[in-house]
Formats: sequence, C-alpha cells, structure tokens
Amino acid sequence: MLKSLQGRLTLLFTAFVLLVAVSVAATLWGSETQRQDALVINLAGRQRMLIQQMTRLALQLQGGDESALGELRESERMFGETLFALQNGGGAPYLEDSIATLPETSDPQILAALQDIESNWLQYRSMLGTSTASPPEPGLLQVDLGIQSKILVQKTDAVVRLYEAASIAKVNRLRLIQFVFLISALALLAVGAWTMRSSLLKPLLALGVAAKGLGKNQLDAAAQVQGPEEMRVLSQAFDDMRLSLQSARVELIQWNAELEQRVAQRTQELETLNQVSREISSRLDIQQVLNSVTEKARTLLGGEVASLCLVDENQHWLKLQALSGPQHAIVGKVMPTDEQFALAVLTSDHTMICGSDSCNGGCRMLSDEYRASHLAAPLRIGDRVIGALCVGSPAQNQFANESAEMLTKLANVAAIALENARLFAQAERVATLEERRRVAAEMHDGLGQTLSYLGLMTDQVVEFLSNGKKGAALDHLGKTRETINKATSEVRRAINRLMEEPPSLDLYTRLRAALDEIASQHDFELVWLPEPDSAPECSPATAEQVINIVREALINSARHAGARKVSVFAGRCGEEYFVTVEDNGHGFDSSQPAPNGHFGLQIMNARAEHIGGRIEIQSAVEQGTRVTLWWKA
Repeated sequence: MLKSLQGRLTLLFTAFVLLVAVSVAATLWGSETQRQDALVINLAGRQRMLIQQMTRLALQLQGGDESALGELRESERMFGETLFALQNGGGAPYLEDSIATLPETSDPQILAALQDIESNWLQYRSMLGTSTASPPEPGLLQVDLGIQSKILVQKTDAVVRLYEAASIAKVNRLRLIQFVFLISALALLAVGAWTMRSSLLKPLLALGVAAKGLGKNQLDAAAQVQGPEEMRVLSQAFDDMRLSLQSARVELIQWNAELEQRVAQRTQELETLNQVSREISSRLDIQQVLNSVTEKARTLLGGEVASLCLVDENQHWLKLQALSGPQHAIVGKVMPTDEQFALAVLTSDHTMICGSDSCNGGCRMLSDEYRASHLAAPLRIGDRVIGALCVGSPAQNQFANESAEMLTKLANVAAIALENARLFAQAERVATLEERRRVAAEMHDGLGQTLSYLGLMTDQVVEFLSNGKKGAALDHLGKTRETINKATSEVRRAINRLMEEPPSLDLYTRLRAALDEIASQHDFELVWLPEPDSAPECSPATAEQVINIVREALINSARHAGARKVSVFAGRCGEEYFVTVEDNGHGFDSSQPAPNGHFGLQIMNARAEHIGGRIEIQSAVEQGTRVTLWWKA
C-alpha cells in the first residue's frame, strides 16, 4: 500500500488529520460550544427585555398611541419565535435582518423551565391580545400586566441561570468530547474516501454519458443521476436543458407549420386579390367599375361599409361616387381636398388606419358609428391622385396592418381600372367620331356623287326631249333607273352596318359578312377558314364585341401593316372559342408599348375583357402579325 501513490497520499493525509485533530479539534469545539452557549444565554436574556418592552408598548397602546401596535406585534413575534427555538431548536431572530440557529434543548430541567415560561407566556399574550381588541380599564390592565410580566421576568432569569450552569458543565466535559471527536474524525476520513468514490466519481461519469447523449441530439432519455444533493441538482439541470431542447424542437416544428400555414393563407389572399383585380379590370363602364370596387373592398376586408370618392377637375373637392353598405353610414357626399384628413390621405403613399380619435378625426363623410374603425387609401396613378377608397366598421380595432396593405393594393388596381375605363370611354368616343366621319365620307363619295350624277342625267333627258330625241331620252332614263337602284342598295347596306344585325344570324354568318365588307374596301386577299360545325351560340352583345375586334384587326392589317393577304381562322379548342387574324404585313415589335394616341390594341383588349376573353398577339418586324381572340361560350 505504501508503494503506491494512493497509499502514500492516504498515509500523509491520515497523519495530517491526526495532528489537526489533536491541536485544533478541542479548541474549535470548545470555542464553538462557548459561542453557542453565549448566544443562547444572550437570547434568553433578551427575553427579559422583550417582556418589559411589550408591557410598555401595551400601556402606550392603551393610552391611545396607535403607532405602538406594530412594534408590539413585532416584539410578540420575536419573543414567541425565540422561545420556540430555545425549546425545539431552529432559527430565532437575532440581529437586524438575521437569524440565529439554536440547538434543541435536551436538559430536562431547562426544558421544564422553558415550558413553564411558555405557559405564562400564553396567559401574558392573551392579556396583550385583549388589550388591543377590547381594552379593560386602564388601571386594571396596568396592574395585571405588571404582575404577569414580573412573573415572566423572574422565570426568564431562572432559565438564564440554568443555561449558565449547563455551559460550565460542558466545559468540564470538554476533554472527554475531544477524544470522541478524534475517533469521529478518523471514522469520517474513511467514510470520506468511500463517499468521494461513490458520491462524486460515479455520478460525474454518469453525467458525462448524459452530456454526450445531448450532444448527439438524443433528447428522449432522461438524465437522472443518483448521488448527493449537488449531483442531483446538476443532474436536474441537465434534464431541464434536455427538456428545453426537446420543447424548442417541438416549437420549431410548430412554428414551421404555422409559417407554412401563413404563407398558404397569404397566397390565398393574393390569389383572391388577383381575382378581384381581374374582375374589376374587366369592366369598362366607369360606374360599374366604381360600384365593383366598393363592393369588392367591403367584402374582401370584412367591413360594414365602403365608399369611393373622386377628385373634381379643379382639385378642390372629393365627391362621393359609389357606396357599398347601408345608406345611413354616409352623412356627407363632398369634402374639401384641403381638409386635414383629405389632405393626409391624398398625399399618402399607403393606406391609413384610422378611428374616431385618430387621423384628425377620420373621414367626416362616415357617420360616428362607422368611423370607429376605418381604412382610407389614395387612388394613385403614378404621381397623380384621382380619389380615395375607404372601408369602415363600427367595431373597434377591426383592421390590422395586413388589411391596410391589402387595401393599398386594391386601391392601386382600382385606380388603373378607372383609368382604363376612362380611356375606353374616350376611345369609344373617338371610334364613334371615326364611324361618323366614315359614314359621312361614304355618303359623300357614294350617295353624294350618285345624286349629282342623277342630276346630270335628268338634265340630259330634258335636253333630249326638247330636241325630240325620245330614244336617247329613254336610254338615259334606263341608266338613271339603274343608278337609283345601286344608290338604294348602298343606302340599305349603310343602314344595315349602323343597325344591330338580326339575332337570328349566327356568329360565323355575321362575321363573314363583316369580312367581305372590309375586304371590298381595301386591297388585300381575304381567306376565310372556319371549322365546320363550331359556330358558338352567344348573345348579340358578345357577337358584336367579337366582330368589332376582328374588324379592328383587319383594318390594322390593311392600313398599318400593308398586308397583301389576310387569313381568318375560327373554331373551338376545349372549352374556349377562338378567332385568329393572320397577315403577311410589315409586323411590329410586340414587346414595345403602343405609341401615344393609338388606342386600337387597347380597345381590342378592353372589348375582350368585357366578354371575359383575352387577346394574344404574335408579331415580329417584317414577319407578319397573328392576332387571336379567345373567349368562353
């Protein structure tokens, strides 16, 4: 054993323990015993002072000094806790904010004296309680408290003397205790070696294994290690960390699922907004656009009322143009643009979240009920603001930031739709003027010249009759009759072009008639290739839009593309019908926008959207153009 490092260290440690035990143990034990005895004697003596203090405070309280009640209760608490600690051991109040730990009293004589004090203390405290609850006569209370406190003081003094005698007896037994401590130290040394191995080394090894498991993300096995309290606390810390990591992993999985759900919800909202935008943009009538925007805004954002106002031409007033919701929600139809709220909305780039107590009082056009929570978004086209879109609700805090962002996007789409409707109306007016000019030109070139020719023929007939040339007169009258018949036919064709075609004719028949008419007016070869038995059954309004789109495509091919040959195909593909106009003209770069003032393509797209269709254009410079209209029956 002495040859090993462990044996030698054990021998040295044992010798050190012997020397320390002999030289220090007796001194330490004796000093500690004396200190403890001194503490007990001090606390026991303090009981006398507390009795006198409580008596004095009780009399002050009886005399009307309410401030003595708190100090009296504190003195009662200190006396009771000290008496309990002297009897049973434990903590007793000592200095300010400190606790002195006392051993349990084992001396029967002292314990009996303490129990006697406890009995008198209960009576004394009862008197104190009586004095604070329903005090007796002042003189009687003073006498009773004085007698009872004197008895307690005497018995407390007796206990102090017993503690002092016991302390002296302890000193006499010190030598015997020194020997007992020496034997105990040797035993503790052996126990310490065993404890070091079983209570420290083994738990640490087990914790090392648990730490490796955590490092490998093995979070299902609990990290529980048996051992002393410190090892159990450390083991519990490891297990708490394991549970935290496990909980964090579960939360990450949940957050990931929630994030995916929010992304899906956001995608659905954007898809809904896209559908709403397409529906709004497909309308060409300005009032229809206004009504559709307000209705979709109220439905999409879950509001109770939605209103749309436009700025007048002089930029002085915001005027109500459309309303979706109860009529009583609106209390005014105009608002000055320089009013604080209107100015804030019109100069903002995004939607404002407002209430009756914010945004300068909110929109004054809304009633107080619907002004509790509302949104206001500018209708902006580039740098120009044409109006404002509002959505209101009587519920407080009805709209969040997501709703504001949604309304901003909807307002931008609505502004574009309104501008498209305005351009379409303008284009329709231009088209109407063009049609009137065309009719006037046709009447000038056709009917006007024919009437002039008939006038000349009539003059010649009169001249022939005057000269007796009846044969020549009859010949000219025949030619005059033929000219009148041609003029009558031309007038009828012009009237038929201006009037709606009879609904009994199918689309292909009307379309072929329109194609022949345009081909007769321009110098190009027309090829008409419809699919057999594929003519759609559609309303006169839809047919009119289809014919107008094809007419516009043919005119563009003749006038702008310089086409010499134009082919028109018609048929059905799946659930959709189509008409394709293909030419061999100059073509153009379809990726570039149309020049300002040219509304042909815009009108065609607007007409297609009006019937729920779409226009596809394929073209390249000097490679011709292919225009296809798709629509559902």
